[in-house]
Amino acid sequence: MLRVRWDHLGEPREQAARLIGSASGMCLLTVEFGSGGDGTQLPWSAVEPLTRSRAVTLAVVEGSVSSPALDIAACCDLVCLQQDARLCLAAGAGPPSPPVIWALGRAGRRALARGLLSTADCDAPEALEIGIAHLVFEDRADLPVLGPASLNAVTTARDLVRSAVPGSAGMALELASFRLMFAAGDPAEGATAFLEKRDPAF
Repeated sequence: MLRVRWDHLGEPREQAARLIGSASGMCLLTVEFGSGGDGTQLPWSAVEPLTRSRAVTLAVVEGSVSSPALDIAACCDLVCLQQDARLCLAAGAGPPSPPVIWALGRAGRRALARGLLSTADCDAPEALEIGIAHLVFEDRADLPVLGPASLNAVTTARDLVRSAVPGSAGMALELASFRLMFAAGDPAEGATAFLEKRDPAF
C-alpha cells in the first residue's frame, strides 16, 4: 500500500502528475489531505487520468479542503472524511471545478444539483448523505483496512463500481469477473489460508 500526503504549498499540477504516476500500476494508494486549498482549479485534463488509473485510490480528508486539493480528493475511488471535515465545492462565487463536477455527477443527480445550485460548504454528514463521500470517521482506527487482500479482487471490485453497468448487463459483467477471480486462483488461496489458519499469500 502506498501512502502520500497532499502538500498545499506545492505546485498542484506537478503533484497531480506524481500521484497519477504512482497510480499507474496495480496498488492501493491512500492520499491524505489536511486543511487547505486556495480555490485554484485544476483542469480536467490534469485529473482525468486518475479516474481510470490501475490503482485503487483512497482519499482521507481532515479539515476544510477546497480546490486544487479537492479536485484530486473528490475523484478518488473512495472518499473518507473526518467528522469535522468540510468540502468547499464552489470556487468563490463561481461553479465547482470540472473535476469536482465530474465527481458530483458520479455521485448522482442530487449531489450534482447541490454542487451547482449552492455555494455553501458541504460538511461531512451531508457529503455522506448525497454520495460525495463514502465514509465519515472520528478516529483513524475507523478507516478501512484493505489488507491482507487480493489486489486482483480489490481492483476488480473497483472496476465493477467504475463501470456502473445497470441491469442484466451489469449482472453478466459481475459473473464474468467472478469467474476470472476463480481462474486466477485467489479464492482457492484464501480458502486454504483460512483452513490452515495463516495469512493468505496473494
